[in-house]
Amino acid sequence: MSVEKRGRKYRVRFRDASGSNRARTFDRKADADAFDLELRRARQMGPELAQCLLLRPATLREFVDGGFRAHALGLTPDTRRHYRWALENHLGELLDEPLTALGVPRLRWHQQYLLDHGRTPSTVRQAMTRLSGILTVAVEDGEIPANPVLSLRKVPADLRPDVNPLTPVELERLIASLDGRGRAVTLLGGHLGLRPIEIRQVPWSRFDRSGEVATLTVSRDATKRGAARTRVIDVPAVTARELRDWQLASGGRGDDPIIPDDDGHPLGKAGLRLWAYKRLDPAARKATGREDVTLYTLRHTHASLLHYAGFTAPEAAARMGHGLPVHWSRYAHIVNGQHGKRYDGLDALIAAARAEVGTQAGLVYPLSTQS
Repeated sequence: MSVEKRGRKYRVRFRDASGSNRARTFDRKADADAFDLELRRARQMGPELAQCLLLRPATLREFVDGGFRAHALGLTPDTRRHYRWALENHLGELLDEPLTALGVPRLRWHQQYLLDHGRTPSTVRQAMTRLSGILTVAVEDGEIPANPVLSLRKVPADLRPDVNPLTPVELERLIASLDGRGRAVTLLGGHLGLRPIEIRQVPWSRFDRSGEVATLTVSRDATKRGAARTRVIDVPAVTARELRDWQLASGGRGDDPIIPDDDGHPLGKAGLRLWAYKRLDPAARKATGREDVTLYTLRHTHASLLHYAGFTAPEAAARMGHGLPVHWSRYAHIVNGQHGKRYDGLDALIAAARAEVGTQAGLVYPLSTQS
């Protein structure tokens, strides 16, 4: 490498990566000397290090549109939607930042920015979780050395209010006020403790009345991913009869969903939420005077029924489909707050509650399929 003067110009001669002789001409000697110095520096560092130093780091937007987009092809539609929600609504201020600039101080500032602009702590935590997923892929692709979100002190989560379960009598009043699909949903949630996702996805083929005690099997593919294990639930006799009546009325069989939409397809998440808003909430207000009844209230109610009916904590946790630590953390207030009469099983408890509200077992099940 050398700088030569050729007339009024300056030429730098050098060899490229293939060993071929090359030359570049400059109008000013200072530019030629700077180019020559840069070539010498790159030669001393080696090609790999020189390339890393010369490359401009990708911004968050560029990485999302590039490397992360390829990774997202393997994600579920719901997960991709969650990432899109975070990027479009809560991470926009970071999109033009280089990935290398997204350190803990910058992310700490952004958390405070979101809080100052009306986001709840829960929303901020969810947005940071999605950002962490993106930056984890960036680490895997060699864009950054580490994921800074993992070292970030998260915003404290909102304290969730305790869910106030229905009493056995309130639950039976609610069930008696509904018919058709609505009654079946309430039975699955209140008498069997199914999660909303399970209510939507469990098919009739999993409802078995061939044995002495009817059972409902909740398979791994019909529950949430974090609780992906199959469980078999004993169905109280009165519940089994009413579910059978609903099956005859709705015409469901085989792999048909127990809770279909109007076209016989599985009821989607939005459809179940809409039903809860339009039917469950008004029915609960009228039957029980309660204004806080949701689909998860039915599941919490079932947890309380289990302890009234003599289930131990491990037995209740297994039936609900979660571990004992989770059961204690979420439902200890139910167990600790219970007073009064205990029953010999769910059948006895349901019969006693129905007797009190005038709906003893033997009630003719309404056959409407549109509720």
